[in-house]
Amino acid sequence: MFISKFDSINGKPDEDQIQTWVEGYFQNMVMILNSFFVHVSAAEAVERMAAVPFAQLVTEELEGESEAIISLAVEIINELAATELEFMRAYI
Repeated sequence: MFISKFDSINGKPDEDQIQTWVEGYFQNMVMILNSFFVHVSAAEAVERMAAVPFAQLVTEELEGESEAIISLAVEIINELAATELEFMRAYI
């Protein structure tokens, strides 16, 4: 039996809890990636960051969760990645 990481409120996934989890997951990933990106140019860091399959990674991490949870998590992480890339592009 699978036990979800997230609470349900009236049968719906707790969106705030999912948002918080995805933000933490994304920030951890970015911190790890930044330790590698400090060794390359800003332009190359942006190129490499754009190639990271964040949606796939979060989908794999949430394997077993409901489709609604995974879909929301993918949407959130894609938004976070787009914002981070926009911020990084400002440096080149």
